[in-house]
Amino acid sequence: MKTKLSIVVAIIIMAFVAIAATPIKSGSPVCSKKVADTFSFLRTHRQGKGAAITWGFSSTNASGFTVQRTNEDPTDPYSVWIEVESCPCNSSRSYKASDVNPFPGLINYRVIAVMNDGSTVTSDVSTVKLMSH
Repeated sequence: MKTKLSIVVAIIIMAFVAIAATPIKSGSPVCSKKVADTFSFLRTHRQGKGAAITWGFSSTNASGFTVQRTNEDPTDPYSVWIEVESCPCNSSRSYKASDVNPFPGLINYRVIAVMNDGSTVTSDVSTVKLMSH
């Protein structure tokens, strides 16, 4: 009985080793990776009386970007977001916008990428603290 059990275990182990050693074709769905449409970074900082917003986007499927700001809680779904600037997408890896005269205080910025199919991708929020003018 022990001999039969040992043979069965050895066959199962050899089968697993054979499967694990089988190379995967490069075109198979297991190895293919879809590049997501995402923001690679979003940075904000004070610039004069306003703020500078820079961001990177990792896809060429975007047709343009809209920069928005709010002085309210950015996690509140009822916060009012105001459009600061819009710009078309080009072959750049990074983009820049300026908010020249915002209201002082904590200002939250986000960027919305408008994709070629009409869908949108929203960045994380970045905050700048501006003192009174």
